[in-house]
Amino acid sequence: MIYMLFAGALAVCLLCGACALNSSYLRTELADKSEIKGTCSVVLYGANYIDDIATVALIIPEGGQYTFDIFAPDFNYRTIKGVPAADAVKMAEKFVVRHPDFQGSQTSRILDVNGRVIGYEVRPLYRSTTFGTSDVMYVDYFLEDTNKVVVHIHLNIDVERKFMGGSDGHDSNR
Repeated sequence: MIYMLFAGALAVCLLCGACALNSSYLRTELADKSEIKGTCSVVLYGANYIDDIATVALIIPEGGQYTFDIFAPDFNYRTIKGVPAADAVKMAEKFVVRHPDFQGSQTSRILDVNGRVIGYEVRPLYRSTTFGTSDVMYVDYFLEDTNKVVVHIHLNIDVERKFMGGSDGHDSNR
């Protein structure tokens, strides 16, 4: 079982590494929800079952120069366009609070290579006593070509290991 987890983690790293070779990694920084203005598209990722912790909302101002491509099957997310900013924030907040171990949310701005804001991310924070950390996901943004942002969303490997193996991450077969 541990070998399958390792192989899966390695595949994700290689995949993200391959993307990074042909693109620029975009960074995020903490933001206040009040700075989100205008009309937005809202991408709701996850919440596919009652206790799905891999859940995040993206708020993307419309009319920007970038398109966002979620690297996941279409059934893992949905996009709602033409949402006023205040409603987009409410929608994102309502979406990420679904899990019983939800403790709060974190809003970050997504920055292009020049440091300009191109979108926002709202992610849930959970009880660290349940998952070992309050922030259970990696969300990576890669700029491909000149205007396409590819978004990779996956669980923290330690959290995934806990879910998949039901252990503390140590190989019990030694």
